Order: sequence, then C-alpha cells, then structure tokens
Amino acid sequence: MRMSPRLLAWSAAAAVTTLALAGCAGESGTEEDAPSGEPVVFGVSGPLTGNQAEYGKNWQEGFEIALDEINAEGGIDGREVQLDFQDSQGEAAQATTIAQRFVSDENVLAVLGDFSSATSMVASPLYQRGGLLQLGITNSHPDFTTTGDYIFSPSITQEVEARVVADAAGELGDDIAVFYLNTDWGNTAFDVLEDQIAANGDEIAYSTPVEEASTDFRPQLVQARDAGADVAIIYTYYATTALLAQQAEQAGFDVPFVAVGSNYSQQLLDLAQEAAEGIYVDTSFYPESDDPAVTGFVDAYTEKFGYTPNLFAAYAYDGLKQLAWAAENAETLDREGIRNALRDGEGIPSIIYGEAAYNDERRIDSPPFVWLQVQDGAFVETDDLG
Repeated sequence: MRMSPRLLAWSAAAAVTTLALAGCAGESGTEEDAPSGEPVVFGVSGPLTGNQAEYGKNWQEGFEIALDEINAEGGIDGREVQLDFQDSQGEAAQATTIAQRFVSDENVLAVLGDFSSATSMVASPLYQRGGLLQLGITNSHPDFTTTGDYIFSPSITQEVEARVVADAAGELGDDIAVFYLNTDWGNTAFDVLEDQIAANGDEIAYSTPVEEASTDFRPQLVQARDAGADVAIIYTYYATTALLAQQAEQAGFDVPFVAVGSNYSQQLLDLAQEAAEGIYVDTSFYPESDDPAVTGFVDAYTEKFGYTPNLFAAYAYDGLKQLAWAAENAETLDREGIRNALRDGEGIPSIIYGEAAYNDERRIDSPPFVWLQVQDGAFVETDDLG
C-alpha cells in the first residue's frame, strides 16, 4: 500500500509555507514494513517562492526520493521520518524567523538549509546557541561553518570551487572577463578568482559585479569585448547567466563562458535556449556516473519526476540521508546525539562523494569535480578542461 509522500499545510497567519513531507513504504513495501510510533522530524529552511524557488523545488524532489527510501526501510528505529519545510523566500529575515521557530520546537532534531550562504549565515548563530544542528547542504561560503560546532556543510567551498573555475578559464584563454553577483557570495568568490588568476599568470581583462535583478548587461558585455577578453568566467545563478549568454551574442562578445556549478540546471537550458550552447559548467555530481548508488538515485528520481536530477536535488537527497544515518548511529536520538554522530562518523553515505566523513571544520575533504559543456541543448561530460 503506497501512502502519500507529502503533506501540505499552509499557515496564512505566519505568512510562511510549511511542507511536511511524510515518507512512504515504497512500491515494494508493505503495511507491516511501514514505520510507526512518533515521527522523527527534521526542519528545512529554503526558498519555495521568490527568485530562488527553482532551487527549492530541486530540494523538494531530492528529499522525496530520500524519504521514500528511508521510510520504506522502516524509518529510524521504526519511527517515520518527516520534514517540516518552511519557505524562507531566500530572505535572511525569513530564515531568522524560521530558525527561531525550529530552535524552540523540541520535536525538530536537526535542520537543512538555507539555500544561499548569506541567508543561512544570518540564522546560524541561532542554531548554534540552540544546540540544533544546521546542515547547510548548498552553503559554499568559506566562513559558513565557523559559527560553531553545530554548523556543518557538505557543499564545496568557494575557496575550492572558485580556484577550479579560474584554472579552467585559464585553459581556454589568457585574458579573462569576470562577471559575478554583487552579493556576499559573489564578492567572496571574486576575491578567490582574482588571487588564483594572478597565481596562474593570467590576466583579468575586465571584471564587474552584476545585480541579480538586472535585465540588461549589454553595456558590461561590450566593455568586456573591447577590453580584449578571450574567455569569461560567469559566477552567477542560472537566470542571470542565461541573460548574459543571450546578450553576449547581441553585444558581439563571442568567447567561451566558464560558469560556476550553480548553473548546472535544466533552467539554464530552458531560459538561455540556443545561447547556452558551448557553456562550460563544473559539477561534483554527474548523473551519468556508473556508481550503483548514483544510478539507483537517478533511476528513482527520473521515474518519479520524468527528468534527470541536478546537483541541488542530489545535495538534498544526500543531506537527508546523512541526517537519517546520524540518527540511526547516534548514542541518543536527540539533537546532541545526531550532531555527535555526524561529527565523529566515518563511511557516511553520499552519492556525491562516495563514503564521506566531516573534517574538523565540519566540511568534506578533497571533493571531486566533473566538467560539463552544453552541446545540442544538453549537458555533456567533456575532457577539454580536465
């Protein structure tokens, strides 16, 4: 008997969307297999509406696959796992309110999110003081985990990824244009890019911060063209990257684009259309991998949703599976026990990293990268930047 995988509850008074995701027994499960008893609840703070809503949707889908699997296997010691997904709209003020709610709710044993580092980091002190583990599944800011010993992230830091992007751009040209979001995320990345480009002996021919709300980047693109840039680094999210790609053609700026991994999304292809052709994107998760764990996730996801999962869905899947692993391996099933299990654990399951462990900075060491290029409207693995 297949139960509903998701329960929706709306709180108009708080103007916050709550998504309580309840797992199911799975196609091969039975009523006897289904977990019982008080649920194990994890909170999620993430964007279900607003400019980052597509990423929240990716998360929801990855979570659903993980919940299906966890609860089909009996949950946590026979207790069903549920998610309380609160809509932050990608806004720091909302994330703070959500953090206060989760910290005060003793039923919430750990939290995933928020999406951007800036939004998450505002809430991190609340989680740290409340002794509630915050797993920032997509938080790449180098300082994210420095708030305290309850703050973890499997996400690759900008310190690592920006250097990989700079190295890749240097394989394609010597005079580099850099377009980066005028946010803490973008500005932090630019500092790393600038340092690595200089270390590589390449030159920044042109650089500019860009606003996520802007719709016309042609003046900056013309300036990059006239500065003689022969390759461009794009450190923005998919909506901005799509506009830059389309308007680059209009501005006569015909150079390779090397985009940060946040652009590995079907939305980039849908928005940019033909202008996406040739764009390079790095990723730490590649759904064409022959790893059985990856194949199992991709097959389940594709069957359920009709398309291939991206990195953000994989981070969500991984994050929830890791919290479930920590709960299963905790000496005591409470907030501190889950933190301790994740902190001290080895062989923690991950479809992105293989078996993983968190280091003293509560990060993952030596993350792998795969380079993709948009070819004929699809992301294809390439050795050009290897």
